[in-house]
Amino acid sequence: MAIRRIVVALGICGLALGRATRAGGQSPSGGKAPAPDVIALRGATVHTAAGAAIRDGIIVIRDGKIADVGAGIAIPAGARVVDLAGKEIIPGMIDNHSHIGAAPEDLNESAVSFGPQHRMVDALNPDDRGWKPAANAGVTTVVTGTGSGEVSSDFQKRILKEVGGLKIAMGRKRPDRPPSTSPAVTAGLRAMFIHAREYMDAQSRWESGGRQGPAPARDLGMETVARVLRREDYIRAHVHAASDIMALLKLKDEFGFDLALHHATEAYKVADEIARRHVDVVGMPLFVRIGMKEDIMRSPYTLWKAGVTYAFHTDDPVVQSKWFRYCGAMAIRYGLPDEEAINAAKIARVADRVGSIERGKDADLVVLDGPWFEPKTRVDLVYVDGAVAYDRAKEGK
Repeated sequence: MAIRRIVVALGICGLALGRATRAGGQSPSGGKAPAPDVIALRGATVHTAAGAAIRDGIIVIRDGKIADVGAGIAIPAGARVVDLAGKEIIPGMIDNHSHIGAAPEDLNESAVSFGPQHRMVDALNPDDRGWKPAANAGVTTVVTGTGSGEVSSDFQKRILKEVGGLKIAMGRKRPDRPPSTSPAVTAGLRAMFIHAREYMDAQSRWESGGRQGPAPARDLGMETVARVLRREDYIRAHVHAASDIMALLKLKDEFGFDLALHHATEAYKVADEIARRHVDVVGMPLFVRIGMKEDIMRSPYTLWKAGVTYAFHTDDPVVQSKWFRYCGAMAIRYGLPDEEAINAAKIARVADRVGSIERGKDADLVVLDGPWFEPKTRVDLVYVDGAVAYDRAKEGK
C-alpha cells in the first residue's frame, strides 16, 4: 500500500485517520533502494501551499522530513541531488472523503440508526486495490470510511495522533425504517447529544463524589459523542440540502461542537451562515459531475469569497481518488484561486504533519510535468517520507 496514511472510518458513516503501510522507496533512475539520509530536489517550481511559488526551488529532505526549502539555499555535502528542472512540485494531496479500503458489506449497519461506537478501522483492508491508483496519482493521505446509512458513527486516527471525528449523516434515510425524514434525523441527533450530556454529568457526579457506589455503566457510543461535546473531536457531516445544513448549524449553536460539512451540495445557498460559524466544507464539484448546475459548480468560489475554508473530495468509488486533482481543477475553472485548491490538511486536522512544503513537515511530495490542475499534466514522481513511492518512468505510464 503506497498511501502515506489513512483516515479510516471507525463505524458506519464514520472515519478515522491512521497510517497506511509505507511503500518501499524507488530511485528515479530505477532499482529499489531505501532513501538516503539527505536528498536535495533541485530546479523545480515549488508550490508550498504556505506562500508564493518558489521558482528554481530546492527542497532538502533529511530522514524523511523536509529540512529546508527555498531558492538558492545551500545543498548539504553528500546529499543525493535529483535534478527536476522544468518540473512542478506540490505537497502530497489529501482526499478528505472516500471509502477506499472498506468492503461494500461493511459500509452500513442497516439495523442501526445511530452507531457512534462502530469502529470501521477494524474492517480496514490494506490490500484494497483502490490504494495504489490513488497513491500513483499523488494522493498520499486519504480520509476513508463507511457509507451514510446510519445517522452517526465515529472514527479514530491510528498513528498520527489519537484524535478522531464523529461522522453524522443528515437528511432523509431509508423509507422502510426510521428515521425516514429530515426532521426525525435532526431530532434523533439532538436526543443523542442530550443523552451524551447526561452521560457526562453522571460520570462527573461519580468522580466528584469520590467514586462512591457503583460507577455509571459504560456506553461506548456516548463516550464517542462526549469527546465531541468536550471539543476533543469534531463532527464530519454528510449533508446536501441547505435546509439540512441549517438544521445542523443550529445543532452546533445549541451544543457547541466543532464541525466540517461534507458533500454540502447546497452550501452555496447559506455560505454566510457557514462562514459566520467558522465551519469548514469538503464538497463538490466531483470530476464526473460536470452536468451539475452552474451555482453548484461555482460553490467553492462562493464559499471561499464568504470566508469558508474549502477542500475537495472524490467520495471514492463514486469518483476514483486518482482523479482527485481534477475536482480542484473544475473549481478553478469557476473562479477559485489555484492556491486555494491544493490540499485539505487543515480540515483533516493533520496540518502539523502534511499538506504544505515547510521545514519539519513530512516529506510527502508530488512531482509533475506541468501545472497540477491541467488535465494533460502527468505525475512523474511521488515521494512518501522522502522515499519514492511511485516513479512513472519506471512503471512506464
